[in-house]
Amino acid sequence: MSRRPSLIAAPFLGVLALGALAACAPMTAPGADAAATASTGARKCLFQDDVRSFRVSRESRSVYVRGLGKTVYRLEVMGACPELADALAIGFAPLGGGNNLCTGDYTRLVVGGSHAPLPCSVRMTGALSEAEVAALPERDRP
Repeated sequence: MSRRPSLIAAPFLGVLALGALAACAPMTAPGADAAATASTGARKCLFQDDVRSFRVSRESRSVYVRGLGKTVYRLEVMGACPELADALAIGFAPLGGGNNLCTGDYTRLVVGGSHAPLPCSVRMTGALSEAEVAALPERDRP
């Protein structure tokens, strides 16, 4: 007795393939950071494994992350993130999968150091210039 392929399997596989394709698409809002991207000519990306240190701004609206090569990136906090001020560690879960975060991308920031960490929404605003890093208050520099 031969088995016939299920008619339910074909649509499911199609949806699965579309989901995999969508995971590869960049996750930027329309027009987000267009001026910054145009002026630099390329999107700056940070890989999670490249994070060396981080600091949270005094008002908990920005997270400054130092990557490889002393590059400092700014993540803009989107909404309330009460555990961020006392964070001992951070990690990010890009909405499109993968382990990198590029200028204009949104992600969930996972804050370590609490009993039940709640993810916070953040947006990568890009890499800071050396002058911008030097202008940061000392407590904000990673």
